[in-house]
Amino acid sequence: MVKIRKFEREYIDEALKLFIEAYERQRKKVPLIPKRKNLQKEIEESLRKDCDDPGVAAFQDDDLVGYMIENARADDFMGEKTAFSLNLYSQSSVERRKKIIYQQMYERLSEIWVEEGYHTHIFSIWAPDDELTYNFFRLGFGMTHFELLRDLSDLDVTNTSVSFKRLENREPIKYLDQKHNKFYPKAPLFWLPPDDDNANYDEIEGEIIAAFQKDEPVGYIYLKKNDAETWLMTDERTCRVAGAYVDSDHRGRGIGKALLQKAIEWAEEEDLERLYVEGESANIYGGNFWMKHFTPVVYTVRRCIDRRA
Repeated sequence: MVKIRKFEREYIDEALKLFIEAYERQRKKVPLIPKRKNLQKEIEESLRKDCDDPGVAAFQDDDLVGYMIENARADDFMGEKTAFSLNLYSQSSVERRKKIIYQQMYERLSEIWVEEGYHTHIFSIWAPDDELTYNFFRLGFGMTHFELLRDLSDLDVTNTSVSFKRLENREPIKYLDQKHNKFYPKAPLFWLPPDDDNANYDEIEGEIIAAFQKDEPVGYIYLKKNDAETWLMTDERTCRVAGAYVDSDHRGRGIGKALLQKAIEWAEEEDLERLYVEGESANIYGGNFWMKHFTPVVYTVRRCIDRRA
């Protein structure tokens, strides 16, 4: 029988073992997941920082078989009081009876959150773990974001009749940026992007490759080294696709695929190993493109509970 207790500092060493075992299981499924040199130290420090927040531990007899801890709260996240269990290391379990362990851990942690007025719950979970993702679906969660990886193998790119240029600043793509931001509040995304009125178009923190039809920019891809939404996916050989857009009037011509190929070539020049991209699951067009060319590694999922509960 699984028993649920309050998570205590004394459980950190065993929790650390559970997470590292899970991390290695996922790396076997998706070898592109970075092999972090200091993983044990990084996770131990993170668990010690978060362990005083609400959390639960699952025990089978006297053995820790799972844990689930909070690592953040927000009183107005997208208009809702929200509790987070993100960063992947915030929850893990043994493989045997994983479904039951996760269900019982969430039962208790969700009870704590709702009692304290937090009716929206957000988790990050391993995408390659089919049992885990289905379990969260069973518990009432839906996907909001995905994080993907791919290697640097070349794409089969046909002639797109556009030219490509590496930009020194963002000014040439200012118009495309503005069109890009107007896309997000529309159906089915309904997402409010940051206000671009104060955007600095003179500086680039990374590399921007733009596609031109004659002298008109029609698309771009924005690249940054050693950057990711989930820090466990970052390392010195990871390149993040921090932004990409093709003008709607020029889609269907292979320009996005050609830009991705240019990103692959740039990453090879920089002696990198993988590309990373993060996106909103309700972004139909972008999401379909990225899912076609990348492998899912992390899903962010959210559950919204009736406030009357």
